[in-house]
Amino acid sequence: MTFLPGRPLPADPQTSSERTLYHAQRTSGEMGTMTREGGTWQWRLLRGDTSDAYGSGGWNDLKTWLSK
Repeated sequence: MTFLPGRPLPADPQTSSERTLYHAQRTSGEMGTMTREGGTWQWRLLRGDTSDAYGSGGWNDLKTWLSK
């Protein structure tokens, strides 16, 4: 069984809650976690130490990161 932290990331940022842990799979297959505070999202790969393993920004930035 795969470990999935938090809730699945909603398809629409309007349905997300602040300071709630979400998870989503990137196109590459890697699993990431994300949370939102105000209009800023923070995200991180569950396992990764590359420069692309974490970041922050708006909803579109998060979606771009997930598409990699």
